[in-house]
Amino acid sequence: MKKILLRKAALACRGAAIIAVGAAAAPVLGQQVAAAGAESKGPSDQLEEVVVTAQKRASTVDKTPISITAVTGEDLQNRGVTGFAALAATTPGISFKSNGPGGQTEFEMRGMTSSGGNSPTVGFYLDDVPLTAPAAAQNGKVVIDPSLYDLSRVEVLRGPQGTLYGSGSMGGTIRLITNQPNLENFEASVQAIVSGTKGGGMNQAENAMINTPLIKDELALRIVASQAYTSGWIDRIVAAPGSFPPPTNGGVTRGDVAAAPVQHDYKHSNDEHLNGGRIALTWKPNDRLTITPSVFYQRITQDAPSTFDSNPGTLAHYQPFDIAEPYADSITVTNLTINYKLDDFDVTSVTSKWHRLSSQTQDGSENFQNPLDGAAVSPPNGFYGTMGTGPIFGLEMDPSNQFTQELRAASTGDSALQWVVGAFHSEFASDWQLVTDFPNPPAFGSTIAAVWNLDQPTHIVQSALFGEGTYAFTAKLKGTLGLRYYKYSNTTDMSFAGFFSPGGTNTPTLQHVVQADSGFNPKVGISYDADKDTLLYATAAKGFRPGGANQPLPNIPCISNQLMAIGYPSGSPPTSYGPDTLWSYEGGYKGRLLGGKVRLNVSGFFENWKDIQLEELPCNYPVFDNANTAHIYGGELEVKAILGTSFVLSAAAGYTHALLGENAHGFHQGDRLPSVPPVTATIGLNYHTPINDRLDLFARAENVYTGNRVDLTFPGGFPDTQTPLPSYDITNLRIGLNSDAGWSATLFANNLFNKKAYLENAVQLTLANSSFNRVATNQPLTAGVDLSYHF
Repeated sequence: MKKILLRKAALACRGAAIIAVGAAAAPVLGQQVAAAGAESKGPSDQLEEVVVTAQKRASTVDKTPISITAVTGEDLQNRGVTGFAALAATTPGISFKSNGPGGQTEFEMRGMTSSGGNSPTVGFYLDDVPLTAPAAAQNGKVVIDPSLYDLSRVEVLRGPQGTLYGSGSMGGTIRLITNQPNLENFEASVQAIVSGTKGGGMNQAENAMINTPLIKDELALRIVASQAYTSGWIDRIVAAPGSFPPPTNGGVTRGDVAAAPVQHDYKHSNDEHLNGGRIALTWKPNDRLTITPSVFYQRITQDAPSTFDSNPGTLAHYQPFDIAEPYADSITVTNLTINYKLDDFDVTSVTSKWHRLSSQTQDGSENFQNPLDGAAVSPPNGFYGTMGTGPIFGLEMDPSNQFTQELRAASTGDSALQWVVGAFHSEFASDWQLVTDFPNPPAFGSTIAAVWNLDQPTHIVQSALFGEGTYAFTAKLKGTLGLRYYKYSNTTDMSFAGFFSPGGTNTPTLQHVVQADSGFNPKVGISYDADKDTLLYATAAKGFRPGGANQPLPNIPCISNQLMAIGYPSGSPPTSYGPDTLWSYEGGYKGRLLGGKVRLNVSGFFENWKDIQLEELPCNYPVFDNANTAHIYGGELEVKAILGTSFVLSAAAGYTHALLGENAHGFHQGDRLPSVPPVTATIGLNYHTPINDRLDLFARAENVYTGNRVDLTFPGGFPDTQTPLPSYDITNLRIGLNSDAGWSATLFANNLFNKKAYLENAVQLTLANSSFNRVATNQPLTAGVDLSYHF
């Protein structure tokens, strides 16, 4: 199987290379290429380095002894990358689950699936502000998807970052680093993008930035604004009253919904709107003190999800009733960063508070046809007959907020010992709510109007002390030791009422759960600079994720019988689950070859993951438990090479072997961890040449391959076989002109061959349906023009 997967990845890369030879492609790796710069004049014979702050001290990617990909803001603009999900697809070691664009993506690294539990496995940061994902959202631990306009760089740190970044970073950490106000010079830039989507409509986006020194060298203001509209490409089709076909084969096979008479056809229903911006003010009263308050705001709305019905498989969702499915996600982040420079070290304080509100509505009419038999399937005699429930929808509201404070000191200069020490505190709160109502309760001989009403306030408090030091034993040999002491408490209060609640009444069932723990996350590493162009390193590090609470489940035989069958003798789920932990071992090589014309980064890893927080699905209801172990191994490769005077070739690949190690609670030894492709690969070629002393011509092409995956949607109920998601590859092309006057014009085609990717079988708010899945998918072929000007 491994050989087959690797062979498929190789074929995908070879095909992409053939495509790229004629047209040129975008750089895939993080190191900046001067030849691709918006204001560069002619190709460079050296690959430039990127300065990063991954270890909370400045260093270059080549000299940072961890597996890291860094992409500059200039590279992002040149490649036309406007959201992190598109960048993640080209970064080795990252996997993701997605219900669609606009803050509906959950990122994972190196096999660290986050399907279970209330906490993510990958940390996500905007500058130094941790943006913890929702604790109980049905579509997962989804992070915001900010516009990447006017970004300094993106850093992707693979492997546990528990020493410096704490819980939720056991798989890795993603950092979006914004451009700070320029105290010296006035700057401004604008960008306009217009495009069309096959099977959709016109799209447009506008971005603008202005930076103005208010007091030269002392006080400056930077303002960034973005707005975008993306047309939908999926239709929402409502059948004429009474004409929706019933399922067959005992509810397992969906009827021919595509042949039903149509009452409404809402074209392009999944269109999306984005509005946002950020403001930062930097005050530097003297050479030692810098104070930067900032505010970031973004709101994304979507009229319907980017999902289609697997049966019949057309880009549409078919409904027996006219139920709209809007989605909205807004966030406001306020931050105050204070930095004071002493003679031998810097002291930094980061104080932040953010508030996020996400909501979504989802049609459940076809899923909930006869709740009396206690199954979330499509039995006969549902809404089609007198026992019908009528239109049913699920409404999810998820307000969350977090306060964080970090105080740290980091050494400066070039002494043998480089160090960072600090303290961290955070308070996260969410009040996740899910409401599903019966529109026609008398049909059940009951006055209970709610299918279920869940209210789940969650409060997570974390504190930590951390430190990390690197000592140079010789000019070439360095050793690193790090340690983080942490403690947390997770308090969850639940209220569950309705027809399907444990009590089966409008009187809520209450549950109060407190989960707490403390411990240490150590790290040890060694690195060797064999010469000025070669770095060898090895690290061992520990990561963890907090535990949490389970929801009460309906008191129906289907659930209790399946719980007993998978190892719970009482037929009841545990009320809570503990933290899971990970030890990761990594070795790597970073080298510059052929006089700096080639850069090669290679890493290999082995991970021992214990007490994994996995999601079990008795009768498709979620239960979390520390159910298994896994030994995960793999590696990543990144290479970039200057070819001749005008071409830069880049390629990246990742391999992850992620299987469960035990038979426990319905899972089997050898089961694949969900959402993890064994192979990902990207290949690209960049072409750049001067036309005259004022204009440059550039062209790019890239092909991105994602291997097959499995997910946790069990259409026939749990336990069952894992649902496969096929592999896919996407090709993107760009060609344009750069002017030394500051403007650029680019023609582009994304998803050139109009591939329809199966990203995820989306979770249903009103439970899964046995006769079809709702499949999240990507944007079809989209072509347009990108115009920008910097002055």
